[in-house]
Amino acid sequence: MGMDSVQRVFKYPGQVSAVKQSDMAFEVSGRISEFAVIEGEFVRAGKVLARLEPDTFQAQRDRMRAEVSAARGDFERYQAAFKHHAVTKQQLDQARRGLRVAQAELKQAQKMLDDTVLVAPFDGRVAKKMVEDFANVQAKQTVLTLLSEEALEMKIHVPEADWARTKKVDAVSDIDFNEQIFVELSAYPNAELPAKISAFSSMADPVTRTFEVTVSFETPNVVSVSPGMTGRVLYREKSEQDRIAGGFAGTTFMIPESAILAEPDKSASVWVVDPKVGAVVRKAVSLGDATGSRIQVRKGLAKGDVIVTSGVQFLTEGDLVHLMEE
Repeated sequence: MGMDSVQRVFKYPGQVSAVKQSDMAFEVSGRISEFAVIEGEFVRAGKVLARLEPDTFQAQRDRMRAEVSAARGDFERYQAAFKHHAVTKQQLDQARRGLRVAQAELKQAQKMLDDTVLVAPFDGRVAKKMVEDFANVQAKQTVLTLLSEEALEMKIHVPEADWARTKKVDAVSDIDFNEQIFVELSAYPNAELPAKISAFSSMADPVTRTFEVTVSFETPNVVSVSPGMTGRVLYREKSEQDRIAGGFAGTTFMIPESAILAEPDKSASVWVVDPKVGAVVRKAVSLGDATGSRIQVRKGLAKGDVIVTSGVQFLTEGDLVHLMEE
């Protein structure tokens, strides 16, 4: 009698990308006066990356400071005059509005001046500069790309036939087989890096009939891994013996159809081996969907059960069996 103990490994090619990536751009237009970093440089959050020529923005800020000072003087004079009934409340309110408008315009001018300095929002590496030194750039135009090295990811496309083999989940937090997922990089073919699914599409691509899955992973400090490198994601499907012992699909199991005994009343059962004496006991099971040559058992099996997967039609209750690898 046999148990299926061969572990299948599914391999999906992909390319490394950064979990966190930012296309850095100024919020205002102008001429670059300084690039403070070079491509490939690692920077800390808050580091100045580039600057625009500030002269025009400083002049505008200084003009608005003068306007605020003048508006404040007008308001204070109207305030004093109002106390002596020399001006109307309407005139005082108009002076107050003038001061508030000037203050708002000063705040905007100061922000535009601040926006001439581009700083790193997080720790990362400068992947690529998109413009030359001293170039004229428009607001929102990407000037460089910053990549975080805290975590990396790889997007893969899983064929629908393989997708159907896994347990259905509604959210990433429901995934319970991350320990079977690894990343293998082309540059380090003998190293398998532990990984986990961080996102997945719930609908197949209508053209390729594949599901996009994002796998995140971390790399040891002794290994140099950068976005753009190629590799593949490995999914090590548990052997049949592991599935029965560990509950591959939570409270359900995928077993070979050859293990099923069909009953006359259309119910089903399997032979469960008593580990103490090696005798088989017939156990009723509730079946689910079939995938390939395997079928889901929804009820009837428990963690630690060992079942017979071949020659089931030749057994009777209490027969002694021994396991053999196939």
